[in-house]
Amino acid sequence: MSVAARQVVLGRRPHGAPCAGDFAIQHITLGAPRSGEVLVRNLWLSLDPYMRLFMNDQGGVHGSVPVGAAMPGGAVGEVIASAHPALPLGSYVVSMAHGWRDHYLADGGQLQPVNAPKALLHRFLGLYGLTGITAWGGIHGVLKPGAGETVFINAAAGAVGSVAVQLAHSAGAKVIACAGSDDKGAWLTGALGADHFINYRREDVRVRLAELAPEGLEMMFDNVGGEQLEIAIDAMKPKGRIALCGAVALYNSENYRAGPRNLFAVIEKHISLTGFNAGFYFSEAPRIIDEFAAAEATGKLIEEITVVDGLDAMPHGFVAMLAGHNRGKMLVRL
Repeated sequence: MSVAARQVVLGRRPHGAPCAGDFAIQHITLGAPRSGEVLVRNLWLSLDPYMRLFMNDQGGVHGSVPVGAAMPGGAVGEVIASAHPALPLGSYVVSMAHGWRDHYLADGGQLQPVNAPKALLHRFLGLYGLTGITAWGGIHGVLKPGAGETVFINAAAGAVGSVAVQLAHSAGAKVIACAGSDDKGAWLTGALGADHFINYRREDVRVRLAELAPEGLEMMFDNVGGEQLEIAIDAMKPKGRIALCGAVALYNSENYRAGPRNLFAVIEKHISLTGFNAGFYFSEAPRIIDEFAAAEATGKLIEEITVVDGLDAMPHGFVAMLAGHNRGKMLVRL
């Protein structure tokens, strides 16, 4: 048995913002699974900002994908051939390493079985997966908002940000959401419960934060880094707390790991900066998923997805996602 498969590889390292031409489609042949392995046909693929870091050669915990190698990422798929006793044909599995391709062979022990209807599988890349667990970790694991406290959330209309807005709102916090279009602002304040919106493309974020939180911020959920993080540090109250989730504003720069220039203000104001990622909260995943499902059932949590179709469209979808053209989670449907 063999399967003709395709995968997206890194064709060249981008300098600055990536483009679809930085990727290439590679045709490969996969054989039958050996003992303990499964052959998987992917159904949904995840697109996330952190994947931009794989394209750099700056080091870091993510490492660098060699030019010519397949891009890694999240995927949910169906087992179509199996030599693993716990994963029979027709099983659904999630992998955090085998995205950006339509089929793959893998050790079944490295995959996460999913017992869910086919129509809900995409959620295990989004709300019930990396996205939702990240948002939960930042809000409930790090910030722990109290009723009436003010939280600033940037990239608020993206995958993680949109869930974080809803969780903070449900906790009773006053939410100031920041994104790049007025349409997104209307969605954030209308459907998701944000109290205020800042359009960073046409408004001065520093001025608007001073207007909306004249006494200062208690909290920030930071997905952007760079200038917005610096502005928020200046706007924080003493003993404020910041959850550092990402720094997408820096991912195309020569040093995406650069820190804020006003770091000493953190000392002066006794601000807590806590970096985190979903991996620290995966042990809580069953409880988080149950919590999210209950919130969805009562209309207190909304999942929003933006979908592109087909592996060939994946590079274009990735570029569009980095440019902020998505609302909620960006997915590729195969």
